[in-house]
Amino acid sequence: MTLLREKSVKLTGHLEFLLRENFPDHHFQIITPANPDERGAQLSLLFRPDVLEAIIKQFTAYDIIVDERRPDVIRVAPAPLYNTYEEIWEFASILRIVLDSISNGGNEILETLVKG
Repeated sequence: MTLLREKSVKLTGHLEFLLRENFPDHHFQIITPANPDERGAQLSLLFRPDVLEAIIKQFTAYDIIVDERRPDVIRVAPAPLYNTYEEIWEFASILRIVLDSISNGGNEILETLVKG
C-alpha cells in the first residue's frame, strides 16, 4: 500500500468513526461499504430526500463542498493530499449543527451566516 492510499484509508476511516459514533440518531445511513478495500476515499451518506436541499444550502454557507447525488445522497471525500484530521472533525461538528437546525425546523444557522 502506498503512503497516499494509507493516509486515504485512515482519513476516510476516521470520518466513518466520527459519523457512526456521533450520529446514533440515524439522520442518515452510510451506504458505502465498511471495508476500506471495497471503497475509495469517500463515504456516501443517504438522507431523507426532503432534507438534502437544506443540507446543501447550509454546507455552502460553511464553505463545505460535497458531491450531491440527488435525490438523497451526498458523497464526502477527504482528500489525502490536503485534508487533515482536524478538518474531518470540523465537518462532523458542522454536520451536527446543520442536522440539529433542520430537525428544529428552521434555517437559523444559515440566516445568521448570511446576515453575519
